Amino acid sequence: MDDDERRHLRDLVHRAHEALGEVTARQARCPAGVDRFDWSADLLDELARVALQVGDAAAALSGGEDDELEARSRDLATTIVRRRNDALTPLRPSRRRPRRPAVPAPLDGRALSRHA
Repeated sequence: MDDDERRHLRDLVHRAHEALGEVTARQARCPAGVDRFDWSADLLDELARVALQVGDAAAALSGGEDDELEARSRDLATTIVRRRNDALTPLRPSRRRPRRPAVPAPLDGRALSRHA
């Protein structure tokens, strides 16, 4: 690998680092008029993919496959997806039982007759 190629790779990694830093610094808020769940789910899915790619990239730069890197990046991706799923799960209903409608009193037979 020549100097230009090393510099290019270093620049790519540096830009990825800066991009993730910008996401953190912005403390991203859902834009107005956009469904918060869809918006956050899409971004968290992408971050999970990034986690997997970081592991692949680190393994490639360090000389090949690495089971620990692969497992850790997969764990991070799984954690991100779990967080996304938790955010999309509606709140659990309260444990209090719903009120049952009152059972009507038995009707008097006379009330049913037109001649009572």
